[in-house]
Amino acid sequence: MKNFRSSTFLAASAAIALGITSCVGDDAEVENGDAGAAEGDELRFAHVYDPDHPVETCGVPAMNDSLDGSGLQVSSYAAGQLGNEEELLEQVQSGALDLAVAGPSFLGVWEENAELFDATYLFSDVDHFEETLNGDVAEGIWNDLRESSGLEVISSWYYGTRQLTSDVEVTTSEDLSGQTLRVPEAPLYQTMAEILGGSPTSMALGEVYLGLQQGTIDGQENPIPTIASNSFQEVQDYINITDHVIQGVMVVGNEDALSGLPEDQQQALSEAAAEAADDVRECIEDEEESYLEEWEESGEIEINDGVDVDHFRDRAAERIPNEFEWGDIYLEIQEN
Repeated sequence: MKNFRSSTFLAASAAIALGITSCVGDDAEVENGDAGAAEGDELRFAHVYDPDHPVETCGVPAMNDSLDGSGLQVSSYAAGQLGNEEELLEQVQSGALDLAVAGPSFLGVWEENAELFDATYLFSDVDHFEETLNGDVAEGIWNDLRESSGLEVISSWYYGTRQLTSDVEVTTSEDLSGQTLRVPEAPLYQTMAEILGGSPTSMALGEVYLGLQQGTIDGQENPIPTIASNSFQEVQDYINITDHVIQGVMVVGNEDALSGLPEDQQQALSEAAAEAADDVRECIEDEEESYLEEWEESGEIEINDGVDVDHFRDRAAERIPNEFEWGDIYLEIQEN
């Protein structure tokens, strides 16, 4: 198999170092194998999610099915093999990696307005999320991101709706008073924890199970597939259906490299990423539903669907538009 960066990508921009090199240690090396093992040029695609996550099990196969006959093929590196989200974006930006998956808060390092897509109670439902991420507001933000960094968003995939797990039943923010809530390390998430009523603390996802088990932290929040894949239901009493973030992740490439593709391959890649977005959404929604059904039957964790969501929405509306530079855009999206 030809490495994509050693052929078409070199023609895109001589200023970018796109040789066949290791990005992060030995794990980043590409094993070419037999020349006839696969057809077309290889796109190295990396993300931080487990090998059984829908990004990997649904998104990658859907892309390759769609790319069949285009002369392109995606080779995926899951579970952070090539680095964390920040490192993956840096590799894409430098041209050392073809495609990466990253969330809005990480893109916000490069373009501040991008982080707003992780904001608490921004979207009313998944359809609203999808319409917005495929609409004019997102297009304008992605254009700004491309101009400032050379990073190009080619698709947005539904990651899941974030829910709160805890050892206390949560109806309003008062129920989390004095509770330590683990959240990702970003100012937006710190604010989110305070809106939910908890005291925010940052911790690597891989350390959260033990932190909950030992009582270092009292609760955490994540989409249901992430909660299940990390077995947090084993060490928490309640999953509170807060629906506080309807979240997506973005498939990101290098503008110079992508623009150097033949037009038919650019179109094929764009269509493949869009088709994969549909498959990932279906897989995520199926998992959200099936895990809730499983937990309801087993009683392994109690499902609290009596959350006063309007109470939390009001708290978000009081803070977010006034604390972040993109507050006006947040309100604009909510109104549409």
